[in-house]
Amino acid sequence: MASLFVIGVVLGFIAAFVCRWTAEGSADAYDVRAVITTTDSETTEGQSGPHTTYEILAVTENGRAIDLPTGETFGLAEPVVVRLSSLTDRVLSVRGADTVLEVHHPWEKIAAMSAGGLLLLIGSVVVFLVARARSLPAFLAGAAMAAYVVLAPLGFGGTAYREAADPIPDLWEHRRQAWGPPPVIGRGQTVVAGDSTLRVIDRAPKPPEGAAAWLSGFHVLTLRIEATRLGDTALELSAGEHGAPRRVEDCAGAPGAFDGTEGLVCFVVPPGYRPEYLVVGKLDREILLTLH
Repeated sequence: MASLFVIGVVLGFIAAFVCRWTAEGSADAYDVRAVITTTDSETTEGQSGPHTTYEILAVTENGRAIDLPTGETFGLAEPVVVRLSSLTDRVLSVRGADTVLEVHHPWEKIAAMSAGGLLLLIGSVVVFLVARARSLPAFLAGAAMAAYVVLAPLGFGGTAYREAADPIPDLWEHRRQAWGPPPVIGRGQTVVAGDSTLRVIDRAPKPPEGAAAWLSGFHVLTLRIEATRLGDTALELSAGEHGAPRRVEDCAGAPGAFDGTEGLVCFVVPPGYRPEYLVVGKLDREILLTLH
């Protein structure tokens, strides 16, 4: 009886897990824009060494809190686009300015879980052949309990949405407290930093033509700049109460991306963000070019 109950638990867990992942992978998905508000981690010592658990929370464009199983991939106040299953509201993937993290790998997981389930099924059949028929309820009870744990909304089957998330941190305010006010150049003027110069020719609140399709899922600010001897000088947008913009490498493949002298520079920006400054350089050597 006890052996059949345990087999029922294991087989029921695998069956429910495989069914849920199959359904999530086959159903439609939808995207939401969000900004990461919490990036906490805790490391504990186990038998196999240190193990780190992460708590990554974000707030969506419509104000809902969402739990992201992304670890250290994305930073605090970073804008992301989250793809969720329309069936279970669980996270399938998370995309940022320079990377995409596939949280849900349905076919690989299904294949592995199915193989394990097949082996357990063979084992359970052997046990049934030598067990009395009255032992069947024990197996079914174990399978039902495991399926409930996997599928119950309050357990492993819960959605990615949470009750609340912390407010979006204003990283710009913290940065100014740490480094003080940098030089500010007026809109349309040329930034001179050592031997380098930079000027913003034009800007557009949308992705450039020819960029990868995924970029259209974000709010985007595109700048056309011209520069001399810019080299590897850092370029970023000032953060705000809505989050911290992130630069998109080569404007996601758009023709005319900045080539070191002239071209397009693209940033994904948080929902509601209003551009204030283009930040040229880093920390105590940065210069602000006014955009508003």
